[in-house]
Amino acid sequence: MNKAMDQETALLREKLEKLLSTLKHNREKVSLDVLKTKYKKGYDTLCADIKRSASDYAKQIALCGIRIHKDYLEEAVSIVNGTIARSGILKQLSRAAFSHQDITEFESFALTLRQKILTALEPFYAKHLGLYITQECLENPDIPPMIYCRASHCIWQDGKWVPLELLDTAQAKAKSA
Repeated sequence: MNKAMDQETALLREKLEKLLSTLKHNREKVSLDVLKTKYKKGYDTLCADIKRSASDYAKQIALCGIRIHKDYLEEAVSIVNGTIARSGILKQLSRAAFSHQDITEFESFALTLRQKILTALEPFYAKHLGLYITQECLENPDIPPMIYCRASHCIWQDGKWVPLELLDTAQAKAKSA
């Protein structure tokens, strides 16, 4: 995760944590019946804010850094949505937020969902692997082609997936130096 994503994640967490704290405080001080009647407008607004913030934060945790090339988006979205639906984790996320007001529990479920999504996407990515042959490979048989994933538009290099655009930029800089 890059620094901007880390900062965005921290801001989303902070916002949700504050909303959950407010909900917990309100429920400790006022009965649920009174919250749903006398304070209905404010309570409903708070619940809607929590729902929106929880959704944003869960998406950030579960999907951050997952790359899908636009040509493969429909297939990948189907896999991700199916995984989410089958997991049953959305109810657990909701319970962690609304029943327990527990950010740590919420994050744990979101990370579990992320792992399920990544596991479900493995065969999808594997199906779209190929070789990336550079001019250097053609000119020098000692330079092997790289493994390329069309679905993520990444190259396998030094034990990790590197976006092709970053590799191309680095090679261009090296050639011009």
